[in-house]
Amino acid sequence: MRLVDALYRKVLPLDQLENWKVLDAGGGLGQMSHWFLEQGVTSVDYLDVSEQMVTAATESLQEYYEAGQLNASVGSVTDLSEWPSDYDFVNVHAVLEWLEKPETVVPILCDRVRPGGYLGLMVYNRHMLMMRHMMRGTLKRAMSGNMAGDKRGLTPISPMDPQAVAKDLQACGMTILCQAGIRSFSDLTEKAVLEWYTEEAVFDAEQALCEQRPYCDLGRYTLFIARKS
Repeated sequence: MRLVDALYRKVLPLDQLENWKVLDAGGGLGQMSHWFLEQGVTSVDYLDVSEQMVTAATESLQEYYEAGQLNASVGSVTDLSEWPSDYDFVNVHAVLEWLEKPETVVPILCDRVRPGGYLGLMVYNRHMLMMRHMMRGTLKRAMSGNMAGDKRGLTPISPMDPQAVAKDLQACGMTILCQAGIRSFSDLTEKAVLEWYTEEAVFDAEQALCEQRPYCDLGRYTLFIARKS
């Protein structure tokens, strides 16, 4: 979250956020809704497919909910084609990789963004997963090209290729302002080695590398911040 915070602060016009209308789709516990509300945004629409998550997010953001700054509902990103197309920012983190055909949802998300507005999209990186398989002895699985996780496990069913996502965004009229790897090396590092470093040193290294190639293509997640023409 700290690296996402730094990247959003770097790219977004923070002095203009007060009048923004934000959609936080698949918002989980509401961390990003909270981030926008803390920046002064007065209209955040939050949704998640889990009723339990919606309840938890509403409770943790009760102050904003009661003030009418936060609207919370149960729903899926696959249903967003029926939603308005006037959001200043659409935020979707770690959601698409849990869908059978995530690439079909990218145009729907882009359509929800008004001209001149922004999209923040974070996806689970197929390249990192393949690298982890090769490093941990499951070379045959890696080379098979089958990166899909078991629906009962923690690995998403549709890890995504960052280059393909970038092309899909551009095809929808989006200009990519930032493409960054989130946890670009720390997830590949042995725990014993990570303990040699301070938390600050790890963050500084992640921040320094996250937008550089090839590191931005190796993170556990890839974050895109894009703007509609």
